[in-house]
Amino acid sequence: MRLIPRLPGLLRLPQRVTMPAGIEQALGLDEPGTPRLLAWSVLAGGGAAAATLRDLRIVTPRGERLVRTWDAVDHAVWEQNSRMLVVWWVDTRKTTPLEIEDDIGRLPEVVRERVQASVVLTASVPIRSAKGGKPARVALRRDPDGRLLAQSLLPPGVKADAPEVKALIDEAIAELWAEAGEQGLNAGAPPSI
Repeated sequence: MRLIPRLPGLLRLPQRVTMPAGIEQALGLDEPGTPRLLAWSVLAGGGAAAATLRDLRIVTPRGERLVRTWDAVDHAVWEQNSRMLVVWWVDTRKTTPLEIEDDIGRLPEVVRERVQASVVLTASVPIRSAKGGKPARVALRRDPDGRLLAQSLLPPGVKADAPEVKALIDEAIAELWAEAGEQGLNAGAPPSI
């Protein structure tokens, strides 16, 4: 039998990520048809978080279970010193702080990669508000099934149904769909959010 020597610089396939059965069950990853696990971590005080190909799964220390697709995550910030991963969601201003207990996982890195992979196009929309502040953002994102969807994220104090705001957001989203071209057309009619 001849052994093939390992050559430096060759791409190695990543090892399959595994977790204890109890955590797997709590996160709903033991069910048939669940997406492939990419990374996971135990949370301080109990609970766990896992990144799969389709979604971010969290069981908080209080036992609350969250399963959200990557297009529902606005962004996440990792703070190395406190070992805190804070997740911002598209549909709420409430964040989900995750204090990572273990130091062996790649969860913060994978969360960042998966969120970025879901973003196709983005644009900033200057909107005047009584509070001044940040502009609105619009984006075309890819859902877990590969379809494009439009999202708008408004700064605090700005109402989506205000006529001047709605017109600016609709125009910005229409420009993104036009820029997406064939990719956008293949996804079906542009949804409004």
